Amino acid sequence: MNAADPTAAQATRRLRKWATVSALLLVPATILAGILALTGERAGRCLTYGGCDSNPGWLYQGSLLVAGIAWVTVLCVPRKTVGGTAYVVQLAAQGTFLMAVVTTYP
Repeated sequence: MNAADPTAAQATRRLRKWATVSALLLVPATILAGILALTGERAGRCLTYGGCDSNPGWLYQGSLLVAGIAWVTVLCVPRKTVGGTAYVVQLAAQGTFLMAVVTTYP
């Protein structure tokens, strides 16, 4: 595909738009996942008495870092194939982060 091809430019723009929408929707999704985690059976005991095993901190930080790097890659790389792969990595990292938030209280 030629870089001057209008369909390739439209596809790249559409991919960048969806990557940004996905990144912005991570905030409300995290809030909902946190509320869901707090409604768990053991969440009250874990918050009151402590001592519950939780996910390691590197899991949260690492998944957010990977999602951020993938998002920047989608925004900066002009090739749709690389951007599409980075978008899939971004969604997977965001899903990993949200699952870690939901499973905070075992």
